[in-house]
Amino acid sequence: MKKQLILALSAVFMFACTDLEEDLDGLLEESGLSDQEIVSGQIASAYNQLRSFQTVGNQYVLQEHSTDEMAGPTRGADWDDGGAWRALHLHLWNSSHPQVNNTWNQLLGGLFSAIDALSSNPGVEEEAVATFYMSFYMFNALDIFGQVPFREPGSNYADFPTVLSRTEAIDYAINSLEAVFDNLPATSESNSVNRYSAATLLAKLYLNKAVYKATDADGTPQAGPYTFDNNDMQQVIDYCDIVMAGPYSLQTNYFDMFAPDNTALSTEDILVSENDNATGGNLRELYFMTLHYNQGGWNGFVTLTDLYDKFDDSDARRGGSYTGLTDVSGLNAGILVGQQFDENGVPLEDRQGNPLNYTPEFEIATSTEVRGMRVVKYLPDYNNIDRPANDYVIFRLADVLLMKAEAMARMGGDPSALLTTLRTARGVETVYTGTTLNDILDERSRELYWEGWRRNDQIRFGTFLDPVQEKPNASDVTRLIFPIPATALSTNPDLKQNPGY
Repeated sequence: MKKQLILALSAVFMFACTDLEEDLDGLLEESGLSDQEIVSGQIASAYNQLRSFQTVGNQYVLQEHSTDEMAGPTRGADWDDGGAWRALHLHLWNSSHPQVNNTWNQLLGGLFSAIDALSSNPGVEEEAVATFYMSFYMFNALDIFGQVPFREPGSNYADFPTVLSRTEAIDYAINSLEAVFDNLPATSESNSVNRYSAATLLAKLYLNKAVYKATDADGTPQAGPYTFDNNDMQQVIDYCDIVMAGPYSLQTNYFDMFAPDNTALSTEDILVSENDNATGGNLRELYFMTLHYNQGGWNGFVTLTDLYDKFDDSDARRGGSYTGLTDVSGLNAGILVGQQFDENGVPLEDRQGNPLNYTPEFEIATSTEVRGMRVVKYLPDYNNIDRPANDYVIFRLADVLLMKAEAMARMGGDPSALLTTLRTARGVETVYTGTTLNDILDERSRELYWEGWRRNDQIRFGTFLDPVQEKPNASDVTRLIFPIPATALSTNPDLKQNPGY
């Protein structure tokens, strides 16, 4: 009954429905749940919704497939799926695209779980935690869709949600979270919300504020260059400093942050979506989606030379052997290119008996089995390959350091020392002097590739619409945000389709 009630609460907040409201009243009477139980349940629901970030069906692929880091080539009859993956790479998606629909539902599910918790008389700390989740899901929704259905906590269930534009939503997200910041737990556990995770989110909100404010009256996003206010950039620096003064340090072994026991190993994790071998989410998809069938995968997604060519030969982040992975399976961590081997050093073959030799080149519509470089960012958990224990990383220290560097550069400062600190920790021999914004964008790609941030970064730096490998043409400015799903438009008359769709 408790689970049924929690699901009904979230549904009624997302969509106005008199019948559902009457059903909810009956459930409330039957369940006997206290406000405390409802609040705790909905906060847990908002946290659990973070698992939607670690699958190939939701926002992760919107944020990566549309960029210069990832593509889903069709291989004969494999991975055609009605052209869905090609559409993401070529910026040809529409309002019926399955990943667009899924992402909308997942993000609003998290948002309205948080709002429901805020509507049920939470305590001071619970209110702060629920507000974090509200701002977090609002940030993701406005970033992807440019508008956010929203209910003020405590509002009438039967009314349609209002719709915040992205210029309104960014202010609401910032102001709401800043108002409760001091009430958040002063802890550092990465599997729950605290002041460090809130400071990281606020840094991201201020860093992207100029992008969201650059919106025409009809909702058309502007392509930039954007005007970054110095006061906003100083806020980024201040919030990053809070995190950098906390109990975190740059990781010695980069791929430890993505291993099956990554949270125990990591010195960088600020917020994770927790998994374990008994109740874990779908993180297995992040390695199955790319590895060849004869490596135990689904032979799907590849990376681009746009990413691979950014790395120095000395940069361990590009990939290499990893104990517990290479000696067990033959796989390397990171970007896979060239001949592949098993754990005994025997060369692998494709299904036709040809060498399993990954190439930098691929064709978006007509690739063979071996075309395209693969990526193993999250390392397979061979204790339970289908339900891995790797926690999915939402926020980590290196991202914070790079946000601070970017804010400094946008204010006319030189963040070379910060970037050199990061590169030295990663074992890279070359260091920065006279760092440019392009340097920072490239460093963000090297550090954060396949972690779900690339679209956000490219938009902010003005490169998202540019041609990339297997996408020869520049895209229209309307592609800076995704369409509102057709199903959503039919349920809320206050939603309007984004321009260009």
